[in-house]
Amino acid sequence: MARKNSKVSSENSSTSFKSANYISLLHGFHETHEEANRLALSNNRLKGLNNWLEGRVKELKNEILQLKADFEHLEIIFKASSNFDSTQPVNLENCQALQKKVNYLITTASKLLMGTANLNAILGSQNCVFEKTGI
Repeated sequence: MARKNSKVSSENSSTSFKSANYISLLHGFHETHEEANRLALSNNRLKGLNNWLEGRVKELKNEILQLKADFEHLEIIFKASSNFDSTQPVNLENCQALQKKVNYLITTASKLLMGTANLNAILGSQNCVFEKTGI
């Protein structure tokens, strides 16, 4: 009779052990499956982004080649149309005079912009009398 009880208890313990292993394996499978689904979605999104970026790179390479060709064409036209010789020294006096003119124009433009801002502030702050505004 003792043997019968030990046999029953060992069957119960092996069944509970198998059940615990099955449940833990099932739980691990579900976690792995969910993670695989998340990774698949992320992978698909990144593949789409990668395809778009590869297309954009090809477009930009074509644009660079076109711009290089345009630049070389303009360079050839410039050299043919002007008497510019890079071996001759540049007239620095002319450059300095042009730089002075540029500086004068910049200061004049900044004064004009400041005056315009002041005028707009004055016109905006005046009171309306009989629906008349402005100068």
